[in-house]
Amino acid sequence: MGKDVGHRIDRSRRHRCDGAASLVVAVSLVFLAGLSALAVDYAYLHHRKAALHKAAEAGALAGAAMLVRCGRDMAAVRDATVKAAQKVLRGEDSPSLAVRDSDVEFLKNGVPDAAAPDQVQVTAGRTDDRGNPVRLFLGGLLGQRHVEVSALARAGLSCSEASEDLFPMILPAGYFFDDGCDAEPGSSGDGILNAASSCEMVSVLVSGYGERDVGRRMVLFPGRIGEVSPAGWYPVMGDARESRDAGHAPSGKARMGYRAALGDRVTLGGMADKTFLCGQARQRMDEDPDAFWDDAVLAVRGSRRQNPEDSPRLARVAFFDPSRPPAPGRLEAHICQFGAVFIEEVFADGRVGVRLARALAAGPHRAAAPCDPGGVGLYGVGLEPVSGNGEAD
Repeated sequence: MGKDVGHRIDRSRRHRCDGAASLVVAVSLVFLAGLSALAVDYAYLHHRKAALHKAAEAGALAGAAMLVRCGRDMAAVRDATVKAAQKVLRGEDSPSLAVRDSDVEFLKNGVPDAAAPDQVQVTAGRTDDRGNPVRLFLGGLLGQRHVEVSALARAGLSCSEASEDLFPMILPAGYFFDDGCDAEPGSSGDGILNAASSCEMVSVLVSGYGERDVGRRMVLFPGRIGEVSPAGWYPVMGDARESRDAGHAPSGKARMGYRAALGDRVTLGGMADKTFLCGQARQRMDEDPDAFWDDAVLAVRGSRRQNPEDSPRLARVAFFDPSRPPAPGRLEAHICQFGAVFIEEVFADGRVGVRLARALAAGPHRAAAPCDPGGVGLYGVGLEPVSGNGEAD
């Protein structure tokens, strides 16, 4: 009888232990299921967050480039920015809700400025107020069915101190000089900077071309060695020398023209041949006949190319330092500025009418010194650090 009682007690204990173990297993399974749900949803959230960030970056980069391409047409810049960002997203993100016109902000040096911006900031989001929050797969088990995520990116313009695809001619940078100091007959007041005149050369002040010069009309003609005129051009022979940027490799894309950096010397081909520029201008105008310069927005319009700087009528050019002009026995020029010209007209006598313009550099190299991104020049585009609250880090 004592043995029967002992067996019943042991069985009772085993039943209680088995029940406790089952409870622990059940609780553990629920806990593991919760962890699995969190892991799945976390991975999905991270994936969508990364997609939003990629979209914001794509939009900001496209928008910054359009600041050059579209000039003052900010509506076109905003539209291109939104489209570029939305293109990156998937249908589940509801692209039209994730990136809206109001998510694009124009800045200058980090401060809101819609008049003359040099930066574009884009927010991409999936939030309740947009109507596209991220739906969790298993978050409902924990009472969390939706989560809000967003991303912010900023891109800006920088002046490039080097470029490929430079048209094989060079122009003098903007300058002032005392045109009345030389007493030599026929020299005073002729508008020509004479390299042989010591008083004229001493008086030279190189101003370059700035924001007010964008759209300025010039009628180019062959320059004469030893004389400098604002619209006198000289042919460039081959690539530049003594490039401070020699370690920066070309982009590898086949291009016509030459490559140079600020401070480089270029060898000139002597007397300019008007038939060269005239022939090139006519050919380029035939390739893009509908392109025109729009003074209202200070940019090229009507081009058959998607991007205006791809128009053959927009040529990247270098400007030389007029205080160190080419002279007999010294057929070279020192590059001090980059820019572009839009070929507008060809005259019967071989002269070519152009507009000074801005353009994106080909194979840009960011200049170390600060510059005016609104002036005549060649530019690069790049992402800039920004914190979650929209302030630059």
